[in-house]
Amino acid sequence: MQLDLYSQSLLWAFGLSVIFGAIANKANFCTMGAVSDWVNIGDLNRMRSWMLAIATAIIGVGLLEYAGSIDLSLTTSNETSNPPYRSANFIWLRHLLGGLMFGVGMTLASGCGNKTLVRLGEGNMKSLVVLTIMGVAAWWMLFSNFGYLVFLQWMLPLSIDFSNQGIPSQDIAAVLSGISGVEWSASLGLVIALLAGLPLLFWILRSADFRSNIELLTAGLIIGLLIIIGWYVTAGPSGVVLLDELEFMDERPFFTGAQSFTFIGPTGHIVQYLMQGFSAIFLTFGIATVIGVAVGSLLYTVLFRKVRIEWFVSWHDFVMHVVGAILMGIGGVLAMGCTIGQGITGVSTLALGSILTIISIIAGSAATMKYQYYLMMREDD
Repeated sequence: MQLDLYSQSLLWAFGLSVIFGAIANKANFCTMGAVSDWVNIGDLNRMRSWMLAIATAIIGVGLLEYAGSIDLSLTTSNETSNPPYRSANFIWLRHLLGGLMFGVGMTLASGCGNKTLVRLGEGNMKSLVVLTIMGVAAWWMLFSNFGYLVFLQWMLPLSIDFSNQGIPSQDIAAVLSGISGVEWSASLGLVIALLAGLPLLFWILRSADFRSNIELLTAGLIIGLLIIIGWYVTAGPSGVVLLDELEFMDERPFFTGAQSFTFIGPTGHIVQYLMQGFSAIFLTFGIATVIGVAVGSLLYTVLFRKVRIEWFVSWHDFVMHVVGAILMGIGGVLAMGCTIGQGITGVSTLALGSILTIISIIAGSAATMKYQYYLMMREDD
C-alpha cells in the first residue's frame, strides 16, 4: 500500500530525527553546552560544531535554492510554511525578546529543547518535567490569545514591513536587492549564502584542535545535512505537490508546509494533539521530529548502555528548571524557534529574524551564566 505524501513526510521527519537524536547523544551536541564551554573555560570546540551545522545548512540550502530544488518563497507565509522565517513583516522585537527569554530559560533548565529530548532518551526524569512544562507554555502561546495580548499587540506597530518598500521577504539577499535596486536572482541568493557560509566554515576548520575532534566535526556536518534534507522533504518537489493537495482537503492538517527541524513549537503541538484525542489532523511534522529525537537518543542509550537516571537535587533546582522551561516555551514560540529551529534551520534561510534570534539566545544564555557565576562567587566569599 502506497503512503500518501503527508504520511511520507511524517516518516521522513521521524527517521531523520532518530539519526539526529543518536548523533546528538553520541557527540554531546548541545548548544547551551557550547555557550557554557566558551563563556566559562574558553573552549570553542562545541561552538565550532554548532557553527559547522549552521555553515553546512546555509551552503546546502543556498545551493538547493539556486538549483530550483527547493522553493523557499513558501517561507514567507503562515499558509505555506511553519514557521514563516522569511515573512516580509520583520517583527524584530519578537526575535530580540523571545531570543533573550529562551537563552535565559535554556540556561536555567540545563539545556535547550534538543538537549531536553536527548536527556529524556537517556532516562533523565528532570527532562520529562522540563518537556511537559515547556510544552504547556508553548501550547499557551500557540493556541490562545496570550501571545498576542502580552507580546505581539505592542510589537507589531514597531515592526518593519519590507513589503511596503516592494521587498517580498526578509532574507538578506532580498533586502539587499531591494535597498540597492539590483534585481533579485537565484545567483544573488547563492552568492550571499556562500559569502555567509564559507568564511564561517574557514573559521571553524582553521582550528587544528577541532579538526582532530572527529566526533564533534562529524556531528556538526551530519546535523547540518539533516536540516538540508528536512527542507528538501517539505519545500522540494514532493512538498510543493503536497501543499497543492492540501488545498482540496476538507480538514487540512495543522502546521503543514515548508519547514525543517525545530523543537519548541512542536512540544505545544503535542499538547494539542493529546487534548484533541490523537486526531490525525493534529499529528504534525514537528511532533514526528520531537518523538524521533527522543527515540534516537534512547536507542543510542540502550545500545551503548549510557542510561543516566537523574532527578532534582533540591527544591531550588526544581524551581529553576520550571522557570527555565516556562521561559523556553514562551520565548521559543515568540522568537519562532530555538537554538536548532532558528539557530540552524532558520539561519539556513538567511532571514534577518533568525539571525537576530540566535544572537539574542547566545547573549541571554551567556549573561545568565555570568550572573550565576557571580552569585556562586558571592556565596563562596
